[in-house]
Amino acid sequence: LAGPQNPLVSLFFTVFCALEIGSQEFHKWSHMMPKQLNPFILGIQKAGLVIDRTPHAMHHIAPYEGNYCIVSGVCNSILDESGFFRRLERIVYDMNGVEANAWKI
Repeated sequence: LAGPQNPLVSLFFTVFCALEIGSQEFHKWSHMMPKQLNPFILGIQKAGLVIDRTPHAMHHIAPYEGNYCIVSGVCNSILDESGFFRRLERIVYDMNGVEANAWKI
């Protein structure tokens, strides 16, 4: 599908891949100590453009039932309060019978 004959498809996949790679980097930075990050990265974390260590750490604390957004954390409260991830866990469980880790605590 992608290629010179479909430049919009190529553009879509280019942007999608760049954003996906970026999201993984943002997540990686949330696991790093501040002294390991350059001042620019610390600045965008403090500005809330990407998630920093403190809000992301909530995702790694029992009962592991919220704060799943790894890029900026902006959507965490909306998705957590709406029960979005609880419903998603239930759908996955109904499909494959595997319980979410949050259910085991």
